[in-house]
Amino acid sequence: MPMPNGFLNLWKPPGISSYAAVTRARRALGEDRAGHGGTLDPEAQGVLPVALGECTRLLSLVDFNPKVYRAEVEVGFLTHTGDALGRPIALSRPWVWSVEQLSWAAQWFLGEGWQVPPQVSALKIGGRRQYDVVRQGGVVWPSPRRVTISEIRAIEPTHTGWRFDASVSSGTYVRALVRDWGYLLGTAATMTDLTRIRSGPFHSHDAVPLDGVAERGLSALRRWDAILSLPIWPLTAKEADWVRHGNGKGLARLTPEMGPLVALTLGQELLGITEGPPWRYRMVFKEGI
Repeated sequence: MPMPNGFLNLWKPPGISSYAAVTRARRALGEDRAGHGGTLDPEAQGVLPVALGECTRLLSLVDFNPKVYRAEVEVGFLTHTGDALGRPIALSRPWVWSVEQLSWAAQWFLGEGWQVPPQVSALKIGGRRQYDVVRQGGVVWPSPRRVTISEIRAIEPTHTGWRFDASVSSGTYVRALVRDWGYLLGTAATMTDLTRIRSGPFHSHDAVPLDGVAERGLSALRRWDAILSLPIWPLTAKEADWVRHGNGKGLARLTPEMGPLVALTLGQELLGITEGPPWRYRMVFKEGI
């Protein structure tokens, strides 16, 4: 059985960590090496981009933006985690907001700005995960981060709060957005459900359920060129041999206007990624992928 190299558009179910979901997927496909493109909280569900085999080396080159989420909000309480799993730390009078009121408040979050992450997150402070510090009774004060919220749409009041879709940059916490949205409206608000429906080139409509990975097998994987948008430079057989050995002669025909990243191919196989000018190898795949 050929060892899998490719990208898997995995649909992570709620109630399982991203790490555990990736582990189950790679075992179902018979691959030891796997990585993912952005953690989902254990209780969240949705698109989880996974790279297998040699494609794990390409994760740093994939643009996982925008990330699009669908969230449910309940008003009247705020938890220490910002989601339904936390303990309440603030209470307010329940209120059903109109679309106009919700939309007015939402506009203040659009664009690039600062966001304070939730106290309970996988971010590290002093080398320790924030959630570990909080579990042991400690207190953390996360530093604000620059985030971009491109769009907030499909805002709909519910009998307990509201729901919405948001298009955000990597590193944005939707539960922090909900927390701050509630502050602006003068109410305590907690995110009670989260679904990621897009992460860059990975969309919900063709995501593979975790339980269906084994059945789909290698047909579930997408090639590198379906994920990476790079100019392609076809190599001759001699140039391909130079590339496999990291010989700079394999880059001799590249021109300055092709940069900054170029995929070097022989037929359908990716043999390397080069960056420049001046041209140098970013990574080489001796066996091709």
